[in-house]
Amino acid sequence: MKRCLFIVNPSAGQRSIQNNLDKLIGQLILKQLVNHVDIFYTSKKDDGYYKVLKCDEKNYDFITVVGGDGTINEVVSGMVESHKTIPLCILAAGTVNDFANYLNLPTETNAVCDLINNFHTVCCDVGKIDNRYFMNVAAGGMFSDVSFSVSKTDKKRLGPLAYYLNGLANLPSQLNTNIDLKIILDDVNVIEESAKMFMITNTNRVGGFENIIPLADIQDGLLDLIIIKKCSVTDLVALSKDYLLKKHARSPFIAYFQAKKIEIYSKQDVIIDIDGEQGSLLPVTIEVVNKTINILIP
Repeated sequence: MKRCLFIVNPSAGQRSIQNNLDKLIGQLILKQLVNHVDIFYTSKKDDGYYKVLKCDEKNYDFITVVGGDGTINEVVSGMVESHKTIPLCILAAGTVNDFANYLNLPTETNAVCDLINNFHTVCCDVGKIDNRYFMNVAAGGMFSDVSFSVSKTDKKRLGPLAYYLNGLANLPSQLNTNIDLKIILDDVNVIEESAKMFMITNTNRVGGFENIIPLADIQDGLLDLIIIKKCSVTDLVALSKDYLLKKHARSPFIAYFQAKKIEIYSKQDVIIDIDGEQGSLLPVTIEVVNKTINILIP
């Protein structure tokens, strides 16, 4: 039997998983999968990061994080920073849960028990942005601030709809977004582009949308950069149709690159979204940390 540390964000998403934690832990014990459980509840930003950073992995066989993309980011950052190699079990309890959905991770009690019983892991890449890490995405420009500008109350009450309503409410200003970018890939290739937005991703899911980044792979040692170029509203509508037809990567309004290191500069004030949380202003340097964290998968 195994020993586990649970790190729980009690306020993430609509709290359906948190409300069933006693049932899950009871089943893990009854099925003799786990014989020791420690539970740590976060109460403020970076609590999950510091808990993982300081805990001794010799005391546990795996760590379970219960929360959204932001909480997962904190725990992963703490594990990478402290070079922890024990497996991480992710129970997605956020509003969108892009990373967990990319891996098809379960949330139902019996399926989670099966996940822990089988104990099959995949070793994943992580993105490093200056002194922070991300599992899923770092983005800037149009709509990139929606995830951290929506209130926690609205996220709990409305779920993903809160993001769409916020985007619609600020649509005119979002559509007027234009940023002049200078990007250096792997210290060699220089790109200068006027853009609506850009995303650097580790998976193919962003903002609840699947297959936005067609070649993204969490084990390929590469980060994927997609740029939506400066274009008209009509062109954006056409691009949306191309996405629905799964041919957006070939659009003339898209620039798509893969690299191990990406430097991004702009003379404008552009705030980076990091896994749904507010990051720093440009410029930033983003690098891939290849196959650095073990995650339990079905």
